[in-house]
Amino acid sequence: MKKVVFSTIFLLLTIGSVQAASMGEVFAAVKHAHPLPNFMQVIKKHGDKLDLSEEQQQEIDAWIEKQRPVATKIALSIRDDEKVLKEAALNGASKENMTAQLDELLKKRKEIAEMKMDCRDKMRQLLGDEKWQKVVDLYKGM
Repeated sequence: MKKVVFSTIFLLLTIGSVQAASMGEVFAAVKHAHPLPNFMQVIKKHGDKLDLSEEQQQEIDAWIEKQRPVATKIALSIRDDEKVLKEAALNGASKENMTAQLDELLKKRKEIAEMKMDCRDKMRQLLGDEKWQKVVDLYKGM
């Protein structure tokens, strides 16, 4: 019963957060969710320096359209789960309960990190070695 109530509350918080979050909040949540570089942000910001073909730009846009809502939902969910976990700790939740919550939180962090690795691999393949190296150099210069 507790799990159903917690899941329902979590779902409501997540839905509300996704709808209410600004893009700045989303970027901050994604950055906080994992330590991996956000290469897509570099590609979008500096696309003019990459001499992208129309086909490459279309594939990038399609990737973003498909992946951004998923990454946003997970990142904001992580943010909200951290708040719930903190409150649980402050309110005397058992170690067992908090460990279960932490396990779910870590699964989400891994999921978003894997998405970032998939994005990196996809962009490397799409852009080719020369353009990819420009992306990495631009990222390092930020």
